[in-house]
Amino acid sequence: METEKKILRTPLRIAISLLVLGFLCKILHLKTIADPLILVSLIAIGILYAWRFWNKTKKGFLQYNKLVLVTSWSLNGIFKILDISHNEFFQVIGGLAFIIWIIMEGTTYLIDDKEDDRSDIAYFMWNTIMIIGILAIIIGSLTKILEWEYATPTLITGFVLVAAYVLKDLLVQNLQKKE
Repeated sequence: METEKKILRTPLRIAISLLVLGFLCKILHLKTIADPLILVSLIAIGILYAWRFWNKTKKGFLQYNKLVLVTSWSLNGIFKILDISHNEFFQVIGGLAFIIWIIMEGTTYLIDDKEDDRSDIAYFMWNTIMIIGILAIIIGSLTKILEWEYATPTLITGFVLVAAYVLKDLLVQNLQKKE
């Protein structure tokens, strides 16, 4: 079964990278840079993902669920930055969409495709790095709220690990296109 080519992959990754950069600026208390960067990134992610969704030929329940997930996540962040009330609605909707996505599709991202020629050990290690990075971001965020001593280094470590994973993915795809 042939899969559809994903459009707008690079612009979405750039928007996500700028969002991560905005988060780092926020952590470093550079609010004048952080808030506009996060706001523009969230708007771009919302628009680009919606555009990508509408250009898909096959749309099923999971595609609609991902659209709801990305849209509610983006709107929640935009409302939070602009200090508009009622963003809890988007948090609940996004949380439910995330739970549905994890149950129905999220675990398949960790299953190796048997037709792929990549190393099982390298694939496992990179997925482990991604999971550790995400956990470090979550733990760092929570400990930052609690104002614990090592919150910022933990958070920055998580961002660096996730950024390394995304950059590795971009480089591998570029090398595969050249071959």
